[in-house]
Amino acid sequence: MKVFIIKENHYLNKDIVGFYRSDYVGYQKEGNPDFINKLKNMTRVNGELDLIEEFVTVAKILTEDLGKLTNIPNYAGSAICAVPRSKADCSYHKSQLLFKKALASVADSLNCENCTDAIKRVSDTKTTHNWRLKNNKGSAPYKGITKDTCKINSKAFKEKNVILVDDIYTDGVHVVDDCIQTLLDLGAKNVLLYVVAKTLNKSA
Repeated sequence: MKVFIIKENHYLNKDIVGFYRSDYVGYQKEGNPDFINKLKNMTRVNGELDLIEEFVTVAKILTEDLGKLTNIPNYAGSAICAVPRSKADCSYHKSQLLFKKALASVADSLNCENCTDAIKRVSDTKTTHNWRLKNNKGSAPYKGITKDTCKINSKAFKEKNVILVDDIYTDGVHVVDDCIQTLLDLGAKNVLLYVVAKTLNKSA
């Protein structure tokens, strides 16, 4: 795993440590983790059986990397939360939510608190990794967007150390930053971020 720091910014009141497995260099470019894009299934071209390989790949990565993070002092048995997708949960088919399903399974296998449903998107926001999608409706990122567009079960992570998980992190987009600050505002003790991939620039 590689380490990075999200510096305090307009969305985030303090520096946060992040971890990631791969560089996201651009879709279909050599060495890029394209399995993430396929698992997103953004246009719903694939059914669940078509995504078994990608599901297993993500589950193996999460098991290995989160297993290491839960060995950090105070993070054994921590609460594992998922950054919600950009559209309301009810608008997705189950074949589009396999990343969160893999994460939930891994959280259970690591004897962590499975809080993958603690933050549920109820209002659409703009998809930040592909602005060219048709009907890409909703608000662009702004401070407080998580609280405004999500139903949050704060009891799931209050007074707990949290590992917040997402598939891709992009510097300067701030959706994840706002989600981290929301967890802290609502009572999380500490938050670590883990993402499968981190973009090299904002063009992901």
